Amino acid sequence: MNALWEFYINYDPAMRTFVGIGAVSSIVLFIQMIVILIGGSDLDFDLGEVGEGGATGIFSIRSIGSFFTGFGWTGAMFLQNHHSVGVATLAATLVGSLILVGFLSLMRWLHGFKTDGTVNYKNAVGNVGTVYIPIPPKRKGMGQIQVDVQGRLSTVDAVSDSEEKIENRTPVRVESLVDKRTLLVKTLEEEASKEKELSPT
Repeated sequence: MNALWEFYINYDPAMRTFVGIGAVSSIVLFIQMIVILIGGSDLDFDLGEVGEGGATGIFSIRSIGSFFTGFGWTGAMFLQNHHSVGVATLAATLVGSLILVGFLSLMRWLHGFKTDGTVNYKNAVGNVGTVYIPIPPKRKGMGQIQVDVQGRLSTVDAVSDSEEKIENRTPVRVESLVDKRTLLVKTLEEEASKEKELSPT
């Protein structure tokens, strides 16, 4: 380990930066893969949103990791081949972006493949889940929730009639099915407030 560290610190600063970014990103993706394979759970979560509802998941840990893995190792490879830092950075950005686009396309394809199966999302009505990607107010966009459907945890598109955006990790209840792949949800807090209003004083 000491020899590896000495080898690393002998690089010039630009090479250390690219190698460090590539190595850290690769380790993060590797740990996520191991956790999914061994435990069946998913460490990934969304860090923000893009457009209305952020439904692309472009700022998730996994998507960012895929970009920087390509960015880091491509930059290091170009520097190793005696290109300038500017050329290496440009190539790294291009390759990282291509990997990100490919990753997002793959995730959308897999999501579509899952939803085209025998799962009937009407079975999720009444179940409690958590917001995975923030849901805009008044059906102005689409987010996603994670909820139990037919005995397994599924990530499903969702909209809301709430006045405010429903943030990530907020508990929600599925009210109805908007279409065969989209759920209408309400926060448990909003549900409790409404029940309190209707209860006799």
